[in-house]
Amino acid sequence: MCLAKTQNSQPLISYLPASLKYTAHGWTIEYRVFNPAFNSMERRVIKMNRIRKKYSRVADFKAYCADVITRLNTQLATGWNPFEGSASNSRELTPISAVLDKYLIDKEGDVRPDTLINYRSFVKVFKVWVDKNYGQIAVSGFTRVMAMNFMDYIVEVKGLHGRSYNNRLKQARAFFTYAIEKYYCTDNPFANIKKKREEGKKRIMVPPEVRKEIYKYWSERNENYIVLCELVFSALIRPKECWRLHVADLMLADRYIEVSEDDSKTHYRRSPSLTPELITRLEKMTRYAKKSDYLFSEGYSPGKKQMAYSRFRKDWQDMREALGLPDEMQLYSLRDTGINEMLKGGIDALSVMQHADHHDLSITTRYANHADPHLVETISNKAPAFSREG
Repeated sequence: MCLAKTQNSQPLISYLPASLKYTAHGWTIEYRVFNPAFNSMERRVIKMNRIRKKYSRVADFKAYCADVITRLNTQLATGWNPFEGSASNSRELTPISAVLDKYLIDKEGDVRPDTLINYRSFVKVFKVWVDKNYGQIAVSGFTRVMAMNFMDYIVEVKGLHGRSYNNRLKQARAFFTYAIEKYYCTDNPFANIKKKREEGKKRIMVPPEVRKEIYKYWSERNENYIVLCELVFSALIRPKECWRLHVADLMLADRYIEVSEDDSKTHYRRSPSLTPELITRLEKMTRYAKKSDYLFSEGYSPGKKQMAYSRFRKDWQDMREALGLPDEMQLYSLRDTGINEMLKGGIDALSVMQHADHHDLSITTRYANHADPHLVETISNKAPAFSREG
């Protein structure tokens, strides 16, 4: 049993372990715990009559109660105090592992399959860590100190920093928000943990001379990869959005592509415009395809089976190494470059914002500040003179 101290520093037992009782009012789990507001021990009761009705045999019901009592006593031993929250129902004694399982099941119907992978990754890491350090602790017993211990583990053992650290923190907060909504707990222990500073995106522009090299490389190997590059560069469709496209999304006669809410990163439907050159390539590429086909299947041709998204990056990386291009020049860099060149080419920022699926004009105009290898030459030749004299 844990010891606490009163205001006059006198030692005081902070709790008496929980036990199962049967009275004239039915089944209860009872325990006593120190209430700092009144400086006294108080009796806490969890009514179990509803749970009892779910079991045909008393022995099975008692086995369930024994498990609940074990978890409750573990929580009390680690310093959890119900007077800092609420433990008036047995739902709050559900183990974290069980709630994590329910969380995943609920998410399966709400998010895209590729997004669900991120949820599964967090659940797997968090579940293993909790089980190793705290066993079958309930969600309501998970404290802010425990939350900080988990984030320390993310840094010290998993080696996550910056954006990766913040993503794990965001996932943990989301899980406990879900737990609060479902009445498994009343507090989000990750709420006050600060995010880490994130480094700027490590991407650079892809200048015209390099794009010519990329064009030549893929012309000799697979022209359909050029379609992917042009979708990212001129239609400003994100690589993962390209990966989700179907042939039915192509509106070639009307010169645009339909990116649905389900396929869009921002979950907003939009219709990026297509250049004449890209329309010609798409017509050739999809001549014998079915409307239901993925645009990029095996070999970057349309087909029934969606190709692995990792191929996009792997093939770009192979090309980058073959051409001796820097690591910061990524497939996504083509989109950054497209936005940058549209802005500097005279297309108004509002049109570019809508084309790029940005929710704020400041995001769009930020791309105009990307490093431009030709900036010195451009300014030198085209900047207005202060004075024509002298």
